[in-house]
Amino acid sequence: MNETLQIVVGEHYRYHGTDYQVMDIDGERIQLRSLRASTSPLFQTFERLVRAHQSGEFRKIQEAPFAPDATLITAALSSAHKAKAERKECFLLTIRDECGGRLPRERVEQLAKEIAAQRGEPKAPSYGAICLWNKDYLASGENILSLVPKTRRSTLHRLHRQPEEVQELIKLTIDQLYFTRTPCNKTEVIDAIECAIRTSNQSRSPIHQLPVPSFSTLYRIIVELDRYETDLHQLGYHAAIKKQKWSRKCHQPYRRFELVEGDTHLLDIETCDKAGHPIGRAFLTVLLDVRTRMIVGGDISYNPPSLEKTIRALKYSLRSENPYGGLASSYRFDNGADYTAERLRTILSGLGASITFCEPGNPDQKPHIESFFKSWTTSIVHTMRGTTFSKPNRYDSEGNAIYTLEDLKERFEDWRDTFYHANYHSGIGMAPKELWEQDEADRHEFALKKYSEEDLNRHFLSVAYITPNNGRLRHRGLAWTGSGVSFLAGKRPGKKKPLRLYYDISGLGRAWVCDPQQPGHVYEVDAVDPDYQIGLTMHLHELIKARLGSKKKSINYRTAREARVRILHELASANTKRRRKIREIADEHGDFKAQPKPDSAQLACDPSVKPEDIEQFHIHPDTPASYQVVVVKNEHDPQK
Repeated sequence: MNETLQIVVGEHYRYHGTDYQVMDIDGERIQLRSLRASTSPLFQTFERLVRAHQSGEFRKIQEAPFAPDATLITAALSSAHKAKAERKECFLLTIRDECGGRLPRERVEQLAKEIAAQRGEPKAPSYGAICLWNKDYLASGENILSLVPKTRRSTLHRLHRQPEEVQELIKLTIDQLYFTRTPCNKTEVIDAIECAIRTSNQSRSPIHQLPVPSFSTLYRIIVELDRYETDLHQLGYHAAIKKQKWSRKCHQPYRRFELVEGDTHLLDIETCDKAGHPIGRAFLTVLLDVRTRMIVGGDISYNPPSLEKTIRALKYSLRSENPYGGLASSYRFDNGADYTAERLRTILSGLGASITFCEPGNPDQKPHIESFFKSWTTSIVHTMRGTTFSKPNRYDSEGNAIYTLEDLKERFEDWRDTFYHANYHSGIGMAPKELWEQDEADRHEFALKKYSEEDLNRHFLSVAYITPNNGRLRHRGLAWTGSGVSFLAGKRPGKKKPLRLYYDISGLGRAWVCDPQQPGHVYEVDAVDPDYQIGLTMHLHELIKARLGSKKKSINYRTAREARVRILHELASANTKRRRKIREIADEHGDFKAQPKPDSAQLACDPSVKPEDIEQFHIHPDTPASYQVVVVKNEHDPQK
């Protein structure tokens, strides 16, 4: 059954719908590699491929190059082989021309001696040798390469030339000592193999002793091990596949915003706050137009890759005031959760764009954004104080950190506008700004789609269907109310119907409501508890809910306000690097913004506080500006 399939190195096969090339045959194990992308090599046994071949899932689509003998390539012949082939050619072709293609013995021997004398050779080739040359020459279609001396080379790896018991001992030793994250060197592995074989021989009879391979043979066996498999065990998957990567030049779009690549990168630099305390490393999100290489959207913040961070960069790229912004036909991202979110796909599809994702572990499928991060990192970030570089080093990054997040943003914008956009790019043959202006002047494309802030908010609002209760709409522990709620609830008598609620996760102080059957009539509603919800973001609200306990339980707003104050104090009085970074992330979410000033009647008063003790509540420089302490005297006891 197995004889029906013969696999040769270099052949192309279609296996389960994907095209592969046979890279190596190691005993019964076949190594296949994709012809489309540098994905992980595929290892399959010959028996499994035979079954797939019989079911039609493994089909040959291309023969191996130079299948009869790949060693017979004229340009690759050694000088000794070329000299021997030219000698045979001189004798054979001269004799064939003189004899008219026939080889009479006496005439052939006489001509051979004359040719040898002319070449200065002491001995001419025999008649039998000339006949064999002629036979191979005619059988190959009069191909001169048939006269090249044949050298026998075994196609088996040296490991499989050893006895089966020796093979098992070699494999076991390599697995234990060499295929680890802390491998022994080759000499130690060879010594261990020799010891294992000698130990096994102690329990064997003299006539069943296993041969001990020489040092050079064992060394070549280790060297012949597959490089990917060795790196996989010693360095891990990502390092192994990185060494095996290859790629083709990507198709260049014909017009602007035909394709935009996006990604988020952890910057190799430690930042600090205004007081000089280290905070940590920021994240850079970039959207890049592939045709012009222009940066059309971006965001630098402490927020790790997330949907909110991606939306922030996307909204910046779509704003009408952005001179290099616009809506792309297609966006290409990786498979991170910040890009695969269903909401992002819904928003872009609603705008008329689509998303394509890279295959897992293949960043080369968005090479332009990866090249941009490399240029920014190596040319600027690695020269700034506080850099962490790309590899571990002895440089004290935190101790030398002097740049705040705002400083980092200013330097990024300066480098982007004055260098990256204005410098020559070999991929496009000019500077990105030049190509952009050239496309702008040619006008061989439709007008770029841009949006106002109001239009963008319509696309990026969240929606929920809520049944009104006592003129209020409750959602995720929050509540909104207004005359529009009771009006819409009373339009349809009988059982209450859900209303459509629109809200913004970056500002929960107000929302909008409409009847699902009449979406054209939208009414604004306000927060039930404005002291809590005005200026509140969904990010901080989730922190408060987590602090109070299970999210399934309803939130007591007074308790929530107290929890909010505690969280703000903890974030504001961050004395450690981790807590300072949490505060910066909360500030980026807008948790400290738009805090309303409460009325004096609503301020929490503490009768025990003395006027001279007020200063102790304002000693920390990071205390929010909206935080106030008011001292009220007790009318019944003036001394208090």
